[in-house]
Parts: sequence; structure tokens; C-alpha cells
Amino acid sequence: MAFTKPVVLCVDDEKIILDSLQEQVINRLGDRFDCEVAQGGEEALELIEELQSAGQEIAVIISDQLMPGLKGDEFLIAAHKRIPEAYKILLTGQATLDAVRNAINHARLYRYVMKPWREDDLMLTVEEAAEAYLQKVRLQLYTRLLRDINTLTQKLSGEREINRLIEKYFESLADTVGFSTAKIAIDYPQQGIQIHGIASVLSNYARKVQVQLLDPRLNMEKANQIRAEVQQAIETAMLEEANNLLVAPVRLQQGARELGYVVLERSEAIDLLREQREIQNTLQTLTSQLAISLENAALYHTILEQKKELEDSIHYARRIQRALLPSFELIRYYLPEIFILYLPKAVVSGDFYWFAEKGGHYIYLAAVDCTGHGVPGAFMSVLVSNALSYAVNEMNVTDPAAILQVVDAQVREKLQKQAQGEVIQDGAEMVLVQIDLQAREVYVAGAKRPLVYYPAGLQRQEIPPTPRAIADDPELFKDVPFRSHRLVPEQGSMFYLFSDGYIDQEGANKPRLGTRRFYEILDEIHTLPLNKQQSILEQKLREWKGDNEQTDDILVIGFRYTLSGR
Repeated sequence: MAFTKPVVLCVDDEKIILDSLQEQVINRLGDRFDCEVAQGGEEALELIEELQSAGQEIAVIISDQLMPGLKGDEFLIAAHKRIPEAYKILLTGQATLDAVRNAINHARLYRYVMKPWREDDLMLTVEEAAEAYLQKVRLQLYTRLLRDINTLTQKLSGEREINRLIEKYFESLADTVGFSTAKIAIDYPQQGIQIHGIASVLSNYARKVQVQLLDPRLNMEKANQIRAEVQQAIETAMLEEANNLLVAPVRLQQGARELGYVVLERSEAIDLLREQREIQNTLQTLTSQLAISLENAALYHTILEQKKELEDSIHYARRIQRALLPSFELIRYYLPEIFILYLPKAVVSGDFYWFAEKGGHYIYLAAVDCTGHGVPGAFMSVLVSNALSYAVNEMNVTDPAAILQVVDAQVREKLQKQAQGEVIQDGAEMVLVQIDLQAREVYVAGAKRPLVYYPAGLQRQEIPPTPRAIADDPELFKDVPFRSHRLVPEQGSMFYLFSDGYIDQEGANKPRLGTRRFYEILDEIHTLPLNKQQSILEQKLREWKGDNEQTDDILVIGFRYTLSGR
């Protein structure tokens, strides 16, 4: 896959200002971005069309407001229709408030900078926008990687024809890692598999891959040549820093035995959007999946390996899902007294917890319950987790209710794109807490999930949620906005966030545990140390459940508000 530098586009009718802007951008961002200039909005729109035709991405647009012809806000609106993902910065001198508001409402304006500006201030804004663009692209790449791994797992899990298996593998590598040529040499004599082949990408944009596989029994000389070339590439990669040469072992999951190697040659030594380590990890991840799929394909006809194939796929999904969960140590750094009782019903879960820290000012904690459990719930959790991170880290939304509104819109948009005319009833319930570390205030918003709160020395209080879930039918709930609740807790106050899994657990010859019993347990334990609270919750659950299966995914988070040391 060929990568080109994203473009920062500067637009002004005064050439001296354009030259100055271009020099400043190149000095600050030239290692990662190209800089193009246009004298006026009309010329800029033509340039955008040329850049898009050439396959170049436009990351940031910096535009003056007062220009002949198209004014800055008018140009940015027109540009937004063509490249909505670009970050827009408006330079304003005598611009009216209406013009700025127009750009914000219709061009998703990132920032506006008043004239005259200080170079450092303007370039800091441009750098922030450029970094936000790169973070968004990286997130898109990672999301696409998850999607491709899932797609690859489903495609390969039942693939019995080895040649087609290898072709799908290289197609996935072309789409995620990118290469110009690739070689593969695998020997798996226990299952009668010998694979020697060459893959070439015929078109970087269409990612059309041509794969030539050899049968060593019919062409031993050519197979030995490929094996020797692969070995030579491995030695070169070990002895030299060849950034355009990537090597990955094809390793069986059991016994960690290597079947062979894959060698990729990339047309560019530097990937402008990803670190070399990330690219290597992506290659190894997909190659590990290839090894699993090869093993499954070789043993396809046995019931035992059909079961193993399914288990491997689900456990792989669990590793992906667990990687998305925030570090407990990070959460405990900000909330030292906390427990997280996380019990998926299956290997993967529709429940998950989410955490974010923003600029040393806010921390966010959420308990989320996605529709379903197992694999369907797990993939919905990826969608909702990405939407939460997008709202806080990219859109810089701070109010919990507004964050839920963004998540609701993002999830509904993604589901509608996938629906293709079908009615999708997937969604999520959640409670989201924001702690203002400076003001010592707590804001809470819920989507059908409440917050239970014990003020220091006082009885239980319940913060009610908005009676709608994420991705509920907007026509039914258009007059039901999400609401935030403000709390000013004292030190030692106790908070609980939870899904409905604990409450819905059915007992042996008993009904579901229920909200009343769950709250009574919290009444008993909320003054105890956090580790003791978690132990009691687990014990009470086991006693109630008995020999019954777990009814649903379970998530209970409890933390004591102690911020004196922060």
C-alpha cells in the first residue's frame, strides 16, 4: 500500500501571507505533511479536486475570511462537502460573528484565530489539528484492522482449499500492511502441506493482488529458489535496518513451532501514518491468524478441530476485546479505591468498562451494556467504545450528556450504514461519570442505567438515567434528550456503576436476584474496603446462582471518592 504525506492547504488572497504560512507549516510539519497554497476560494476548490484525483489526503485547511469572491466561511462550507474529514481553521480579522458561526455550524470548524496572530500560537493550533487528523486516521486504520481480522477469521475458518486460503491472506495483508512483493515458504509435513509462492500488488489503489503458488512436487527447483530467497531476506532483516523489509514467522499455536516464514517488501521504507512497530505487529497478527487457519483447514474434517477452530476464533476475539479495555492500573492511579467486577457470560462480552483522562482536568468512567453477549455483543462494544473515545478525544466534548448524544449519533450512523434496508435493534445502555479534578465536582449521565451514590455518612441515593438507550429509535425519543446531573461529593463518598447482569441473575429454584436485593447488598457493604466489597458481591452471586448458568454478562464498578492527593 503506497502512503503519501497528507496535505495542509493554506488559502489567502495575499501572496506574501501565503508564502509566510507555507514556510511556517513546512518548518513545523514538513517531515509528516506537504503544504499547498491557493490564492482564493475558487482556486482552492480546484486544487482540492486535483489533490483528490491524485490520491492525496487533505488533513488541515487554513483559510482567511476576507477574500474576493468566496469568503472564508463560504469556501470552508464548500470544502467541507468534499472533504468533511479535514480539520478547518479560519483566520479572522474583521469577520462577523455570523461568519464564524456559519463556519462552525456548516463546515465543522475546528478553530478560528484572530488577526494579527502570533506565529507560535497559530502553528500550535495547526499542529493540534494535524495531530488530531493523524490520530483519527490511526483509529480508522486500527478499526479497519479489527474489521479485517474478523472478516479474515470468518472467511478462513471454514476454508478447506489451501491455495484460496493463501490468496485471502495476501489480500488482507495488501489492505492492512501494504507491500509491493511478498514471498512465502511453509513446510507442514505432518498434515501434508507445502506452500511456496510469490505475491505481487498490481495496483496500490485497487489493491489487486496476484498470487503464484508452486507445488514442490512438480517444480522443486523453483520452490527451493523461493525457500532460499526467503532465508536470505530473513538474514538481511536480522543484520541490517531495512525498514522496507518485513519478516513474520508462520507459527503454530500449539507448541509455538514455526512452519515457515513470510517476507514482505514494501515500496516505501517509511509509513507516514504508522510506526514501524505497529506495522510489524499487524503483519504478525495476521500471520498468526494464517497459522491458525492453516491448522484448521488441515484438520477440517474432524469434529474435534471444528470445535477448536471456533474456540480459537472466539479466544482471539477476546484478546482483541481485552486489548480495548483500559488499563486497571491507569484507572487506579486516578481512583485509588476502586474495584471492577467483570464477569463475561461467554468468552467475549457485551459489557465493558471505559476510561479516559483529558488534559489533567477531567477523568471519565463508564459502565456499558451492549445488546446481546458473546461475539455479537463484543463487536457492538468495539463500536460503542470507539464512539466514546471519538467524542472525548477528538470532538473534545466534556459534558456527559453531550457525550452520550455524540455516541448515540455515531452508533446509529454506523449501524444504518451496515443495515442495508434491514431494521437493526442493536444498541447499548450505559452510565457515564465525569470527575472534574480541579473543581472537585462530579457529573453523571445515564442511558437507561442509573448511578447509585452514597454521600459520606448518608443513606443511598440513586441518580436516575434518561429513559432511552444508545441507538434507540430517534423518532420515538426525539423529545427525550440525555441529561447530566451535577454532584459535589464529600471525601469518602461511594459510587456504583453497573450493568443489569448482576440484577438479572437467576437462582437455583429462585427468580432473578432483582434490583431491591442488589441495592440491599450495596447498603451492607458500601462502608467496607473495596476489595472486601468485591469479594462479598462475588460470594452473594455464587450463592444465589447455585448450579445455574450465568444469565448475562456482569459488570459492577465501585469507587470511593478520595481525590485529596491528586
